[in-house]
Amino acid sequence: MKKAYGLFCKIIDRLTVLTGWIAALCLVAAALIVTEAVIVRKLLGISTIWQIEASVFLLIFTVFAGAPFVQKNEHHLNVDLVIIHLAPRTREITLIVVSIISCLLTAIIAWYAWPMWWETVINNEHSESLWGPPLWIPHFFLPLGMTLLFLQYIVYIGNKIKDLHEGRIAEQAVPSELADVNLPEKEGAHE
Repeated sequence: MKKAYGLFCKIIDRLTVLTGWIAALCLVAAALIVTEAVIVRKLLGISTIWQIEASVFLLIFTVFAGAPFVQKNEHHLNVDLVIIHLAPRTREITLIVVSIISCLLTAIIAWYAWPMWWETVINNEHSESLWGPPLWIPHFFLPLGMTLLFLQYIVYIGNKIKDLHEGRIAEQAVPSELADVNLPEKEGAHE
């Protein structure tokens, strides 16, 4: 059972990293496409047809397929005003409970999003723009992202429970909004 769980975690983590990097590339591509559209429209006076819609599709992918990567690395937005003041064990249990609730919500969204996507495939729906791309492409990003986020939450919750069971708990919580920021020391703080 431990080997199967370990393999599951490894597969989900690799898939999460892959989609995270693809999401990052999509963000760069969207920025380049919008820049190209501005240059073509303003400098050359040529009408743009596909650029805005393509960049929106890329940004949709970035948001939904990038979410599991953010969860995996614990870089999502947190409101940790209360949690940083809890005892270590209580803090970890609270994080597990909140993660279970989030996991259930992503499962519900994925459950309802897959049929929505399939309906756009069956009905061969297209955008009403001049470009007219098939809508199954952007509609696919929501169920894909929510399914991967659900699976990443399963891995996260499992790892948190394992760490709690084995006693690997950080004694002090680091406020998440300041974790990556180097704040200058105030004058007189050295005294």
